[in-house]
This record gives sequence, structure tokens and C-alpha cells, in this order.
Amino acid sequence: MPIMDGFEATKELRSMGVTSMIVGVTSRSQDSEIQAFMKSGLNACYVKPLNAEKVTAVLNELKNN
Repeated sequence: MPIMDGFEATKELRSMGVTSMIVGVTSRSQDSEIQAFMKSGLNACYVKPLNAEKVTAVLNELKNN
């Protein structure tokens, strides 16, 4: 993202009171990074690459929660 990354964008959205579900997709796979993303306010975080099957599963999981 040109102005801010997803981590910063999520924190900004949450500080504005946005309660919509936010799902992150990242290439970073270290547990500490994933935990930091989750603490920023993500509802879920997935590591790339994602295939169509995984995306469908993620959307179904979110829909049911």
C-alpha cells in the first residue's frame, strides 16, 4: 500500500471505531509477526499463497462466525 501497510491500516480503522471483520493476507509466516498483526485488530490472518479452495474455506468460516 502506498501510504500505509495493512498493519497500520488495521490499527487506524479500529481506532476510528470500525467493527467490520478485517482479514489479513501476508507473505510473512513467523508466529511473532502473525501475533502482531492479530493484535493490531485483525479478525484473521492467513499466509500466502492462498488457492481458491482456501479462500472459499476462509470466507465460509468468517460467514459462520
